[in-house]
Amino acid sequence: MTAPELIKEKAQLVDSYIKSFVINYEASEMGLKGLYESMKYSLFNGGKRFRPVLSILTAELLDYPAEKILPYASAVEFIHTYSLIHDDLPCMDDDDERRGQPTNHIKFNEWTALLAGDALLTESFYLINSNYLDQPELALRAGLELSRSAGPRGMVGGQAIDLASQDEVKIDEDLLTHIHNLKTGALIRASVVGSAYLAQASAEEIALLKNFGEKLGLAFQVADDILDHGEDESASYTQLLGLDGAKSFLEKLSKDCEDSLKTFGDRAKDLKLIVDYNLNRDK
Repeated sequence: MTAPELIKEKAQLVDSYIKSFVINYEASEMGLKGLYESMKYSLFNGGKRFRPVLSILTAELLDYPAEKILPYASAVEFIHTYSLIHDDLPCMDDDDERRGQPTNHIKFNEWTALLAGDALLTESFYLINSNYLDQPELALRAGLELSRSAGPRGMVGGQAIDLASQDEVKIDEDLLTHIHNLKTGALIRASVVGSAYLAQASAEEIALLKNFGEKLGLAFQVADDILDHGEDESASYTQLLGLDGAKSFLEKLSKDCEDSLKTFGDRAKDLKLIVDYNLNRDK
């Protein structure tokens, strides 16, 4: 199976689970109806489900059933989707289009988009808390990892540093890496590590998978910068290292990812496919 086929297969599991969950998002009240439609609009706006697919593949690596990890994987996707809604708002990146479609605040309005993002963030923890009552300690660890990755110690913190530094600080490679480790890498790491906790991974396995997730998270951003080379004027690895330098950095990070998986042997073949996919992706 190729990496795109693997991603599509696992993404369909996530889509089916999310659809079964949001089918309850029906309301006659005007405010709630608009809110629910806004949430569903962005959840099903063409994303590849890269992060929840990582959660599933990590669980399968550890012989934990995919269907049992779907609530956590979907919680990760809810947080990712909320972040995109908020990133597109006029007070942030002020984008009118995402994935070829109007952004949420253009399709609906600003306050609906803002609340849809808030709701998705909150629902992510409802998904975890309501589905892992039989694993309270493990769910607590997974939830802690996810909350750390999403808040000021992770994604939100990275966005704050990025926005604050744009007009005040010359961004060098160290600062750029710090920003992206928080802004992009933290949630990708949590996709892997939270799943590993729920699958009852050992401390050694957690450490290896944490390193894998961190390296892959940064590699994902470097690959994005390479794909966007010449189109985006903001600070990037291609701007700081040159196109060839960024490609070399991506190759190094990808090797680091694979080295973190050596202990797992052939069980890690699907995760290695994802590393190779990211190394060579063209979109």
